[in-house]
Amino acid sequence: MEVSQEVVLSSRNDFIGEGRRYPTTYERLARDVRAGESILLADGRLSLEVEMIDGDDVFTKVIVGGRISSNKGINLPGTEISAPSMTEKDLEDLEFGLALGVDYVALSFVRTPHDIRALRERMEQHGRVVPIIAKIEKPQAVEYLRAIVNETDGIMVARGDLGVEIPPEKVPGIQRRAILLARSQAKISVVATQMLMSMTEHARPTHAEVSDVANAVFDGADAVMLSDETAVGKYPVRAVETMAALALAAEAAPEASQHPEFHEDLRHSFAWAVARAAVVTAQETRAQAIVSYTNQGYGPRVVGTWRPPCAILGCACTDEGVRRMALYWGVQPLRIPAPDSIEALVSSVEHASVDRHILERGDTVVITSKMPFTEEEMTNMLKLHCIGSGAR
Repeated sequence: MEVSQEVVLSSRNDFIGEGRRYPTTYERLARDVRAGESILLADGRLSLEVEMIDGDDVFTKVIVGGRISSNKGINLPGTEISAPSMTEKDLEDLEFGLALGVDYVALSFVRTPHDIRALRERMEQHGRVVPIIAKIEKPQAVEYLRAIVNETDGIMVARGDLGVEIPPEKVPGIQRRAILLARSQAKISVVATQMLMSMTEHARPTHAEVSDVANAVFDGADAVMLSDETAVGKYPVRAVETMAALALAAEAAPEASQHPEFHEDLRHSFAWAVARAAVVTAQETRAQAIVSYTNQGYGPRVVGTWRPPCAILGCACTDEGVRRMALYWGVQPLRIPAPDSIEALVSSVEHASVDRHILERGDTVVITSKMPFTEEEMTNMLKLHCIGSGAR
């Protein structure tokens, strides 16, 4: 697309784009936009200005040109979007994903807490509810950020769309605020988009990208995410290795051990009190690990919010529980049999951790769990244990 060229975007997608006319998958495009508004393509790299609408066709002029390919995103900053957060296609994908056993569902273009509740209600209708990750990428989501964090299980700062929808200079502050809000409630936070973008073409990241990854860690993110770097990049494996090395180096810095002011509801919970006691006990005894047994994954997640200097082992008796903990900061998931006593739990922890060469005989560990195991209780038990000393 060249500057000043006329380009037509159609609300129909029953043809192949060529020349100056292109199909889109957004059926309400011609209904939503108005003359004079902007249409941004490919994470804002290309910019069009709407000149007129004729039926399903939107006639535009190219303001910022460039190369365009299939399946690139469209952003409509300043346009009131009439489409719901979940389209019919989204609902079909949700049903398909739940049937396959997905561990999380990420909801794009969240605007209000109602979107999260609507998704959870849909999952309840299908008989399976999994944790929800709310993608923060709309101005409305920033406005309702605290309420969205209260409602969801985790957030993803999707900086590609967010930086197109709002002034880019505001994105770093929003990223930090979103992460702190999530962490204050022991909820998951993910930072995504263009973290190592130069590695789609080059074998080494830029210095700015190195700092970007480190700052996400310093902000307190649980996870950092690659997209184009591994989807279409020339160095996908090296990009993952680089990201991991950068995150580990940043976590070793003192700035990464700071924690936020925790939410009042969390501070008054059993899980928070036990997690805090576990971290203090581990520091005082120089324990090699904190071991947290969980059914739903909450216990290890709360321990991780404290950023303890020792290892965190998250133990679960289901594959689903183990997989979900992969997103928790600092947690190494371990699959163990469902225990029926403290003695059985300690024995399983010893065997699993020693067999995987995570712990050795003589290591000190702090074990947290809930009692009784079969009840839907919060974490309420702490035990100091020496590996190899039996279950006493």
